[in-house]
Amino acid sequence: MSGLHSQAGIQMDKIATRARLSTSEPHHPVEDRRSLRGLLLRHPAWTIAGILLLGLNMRPAITSIAPFLGLIRQDLGISGIAVSLLTTAPVICLGLFAPAAAPLARRFGIEAILLACLIGVAVGVLVRTFGLLPLYAGTIIIGASMSILGVLSPVVIKRDFPHRAGMMLGLYAMLISLGAALSTAMAAPLRQGAGGSWQMALLFWALPALIAAMVFIPQLFRSDRAPNTARAHVAGLMRDPLAWQVTGFFALVAALAYAVFSWGPSMLQSRGLDPASSGLIMSLSYIAQMATGLTAPMLAGKQRDQRLLAVVLVLLTGAGLLGFIFAPVWSLPGFAIVLGLGQGGAFGLALSLIVLRSANPHVAAQLSGLTQSFGYVAGGLIGPMAVGLVHDWSGGWSAVAVFYVVVGVATLLLGLGAGRARTVGAVK
Repeated sequence: MSGLHSQAGIQMDKIATRARLSTSEPHHPVEDRRSLRGLLLRHPAWTIAGILLLGLNMRPAITSIAPFLGLIRQDLGISGIAVSLLTTAPVICLGLFAPAAAPLARRFGIEAILLACLIGVAVGVLVRTFGLLPLYAGTIIIGASMSILGVLSPVVIKRDFPHRAGMMLGLYAMLISLGAALSTAMAAPLRQGAGGSWQMALLFWALPALIAAMVFIPQLFRSDRAPNTARAHVAGLMRDPLAWQVTGFFALVAALAYAVFSWGPSMLQSRGLDPASSGLIMSLSYIAQMATGLTAPMLAGKQRDQRLLAVVLVLLTGAGLLGFIFAPVWSLPGFAIVLGLGQGGAFGLALSLIVLRSANPHVAAQLSGLTQSFGYVAGGLIGPMAVGLVHDWSGGWSAVAVFYVVVGVATLLLGLGAGRARTVGAVK
């Protein structure tokens, strides 16, 4: 009983102390407002909204141009090689500009760079509507901006959601697929609504980039985040075999993905489908990507070893690609779904491996930069450009099918290496 009385006395003393403080210290409404502003700025909803909007904007500015390649070639009088360069340039830019992400983030802070790059996407979309040279200049601006966005997005997820990285990566990957699906499905309606102008149809995709940029403005005023990232020890990272396995897996996944973005409609049209039907089937594939884009990172985050998941997703991707070329026409929608399930999950897994194989956000920044700088350059050369060259050389898609098999086997082997339960830089 005496213990209970003692505890009660302590509680009464605390209450009395609070009462004295509340009556003796003046009330500062300005400080309350500042405190409320701080709570609002620190609310995780800003980061969640920013990540989701980043995902939504990571494809449309690039994929929206594919449905209009024929019109662009006709209106601007450019050659087939120039068209191939137009489809390959943004993928190459995704890799060439990736090394700039970490130095810029150290100098100006991650949120400021994300804001600037989202504005850059909108500017690039605007620039490329003014003619032939601006078309290529705007494409480079878009590719450079998206490159840095792609490197820094996993770093933000690793930093702000260390215990929910799988879920956030899944949502991020799902929104990437949604953006691609929307840009393809909305191409014809947007052009029709713009009076037949493909330039105005492309210009629409500046709007979601500007909306995403607005979400990052309040985050510039947060004082509870370190504005800089640690300096990367790239030399040590490049000597790590696991880092290169993660990079190689990402590169080949990106190669197959951008090959489909660039040449998927052409493959389908070679089977006798009209542009509208091929666009619908491609949209089915992109929509299917959303399902595994969401679930694959969540499954990967719950497992120490991701090799089985990598095998399943690569096999689905290969089956879908070969189906586009050889399957009966009536079955193409089904193979589009199979392809989407494989590619959406493979890309989500590739992003997840950057986080899962990293010990901390600093290593994640280093690995993300290496993976996406090398991965997108190699992916652009191995994917859209190589498929175009093989098709032109052979005059058909059968040789491209052999190419897909070779790349698929290599992707499978790299996935088996990258999926092991190890950490980049750890002592083996």
